[in-house]
Amino acid sequence: MEPIKEAAIITIAEPTQTAVARRAAADLCRRLQLSEATVARAELIAVELAGNILQHAERGHLFLAPIPGDPHSLQIIAVDRGPGVGDPTRAMQDGFSTGTTPGLGLGAIRRQADALDLYSRSGTGTIIAATLHDLPASRSSYDAVLSRHVEGEAVNGDSLAIYPLEGRTVYLVVDGLGHGHYAAEAAAMAVGVADHAFASDPKISLSAVIQRMHLPMQSTRGAAVLLVSVTEKQVLCCGIGNVAGVLCAPDGSSRNLVSHNGTVGHRMMRVQEFAYPWVPGTFLILHSDGISARWKLAQYPGLLQHSTAVIAGILYRDGVRDRDDATILVARLNGEQADA
Repeated sequence: MEPIKEAAIITIAEPTQTAVARRAAADLCRRLQLSEATVARAELIAVELAGNILQHAERGHLFLAPIPGDPHSLQIIAVDRGPGVGDPTRAMQDGFSTGTTPGLGLGAIRRQADALDLYSRSGTGTIIAATLHDLPASRSSYDAVLSRHVEGEAVNGDSLAIYPLEGRTVYLVVDGLGHGHYAAEAAAMAVGVADHAFASDPKISLSAVIQRMHLPMQSTRGAAVLLVSVTEKQVLCCGIGNVAGVLCAPDGSSRNLVSHNGTVGHRMMRVQEFAYPWVPGTFLILHSDGISARWKLAQYPGLLQHSTAVIAGILYRDGVRDRDDATILVARLNGEQADA
């Protein structure tokens, strides 16, 4: 599946964009065939989050997307670089405001959302993630994906897929060389080959999937590719090019996943799988090079106790590169999703 296919990103910098956010939330909910009750909740949350950005930060972004693996859900993530919220718990209460509004915004969002998480530090901005479910949630921990194409292009040269297979879950992130139509063409071909490979042989090795991609992708620009398989015992990875993968343990330590140099479809010197142990609560973070790889979760006190959506929002906000497509996925392995 491709969780980034149905998504919307809205820049919030003036009051008229509040209405844009409301319409985008409604349109996405209806494309996902969510109930009208969920449409109404999503509209309210989008308006309140957009208004909160304008009131306190003047500028920010809203990301709206379905939750990977849950077609009856919607995630709305608000990202800004404003003054921050000094006391997030108090800010969630009705009647509290640091601005000139009655202070009902975050309280209203909390009532309408099925889950709400907020991370903020004074002077650095705020990330708010609201989750809505059309049906009762089957689990409490969800993956989060943020993805966008570079400004000036109509399509995204990055692509992503998640394959829930027997005994393992496989994550795929593809970064087509460059950006625009030809990058998107290469990324789509890589995902198409992987779709067919896993459908025909669910036990196929990661290295064999990348080998299968190589020949047909010679007619494209080529791409950087990272495949990661998660089982109860270990994480396996196989990558070519500069898609980043990191395992972040609950104690704050991290380990980079190894990927060999090259471009699938053009030059692959070596295709090799690497195995890593993991413990419950570990975060798996994958991203294209549209996100800087210089981040460290230790820079953000308490962030490991927050949801995957908030972590994705933080790393996107502080690491996105303006001149490239950008995609980031955050998954908590066998852990519980945190709510504020």
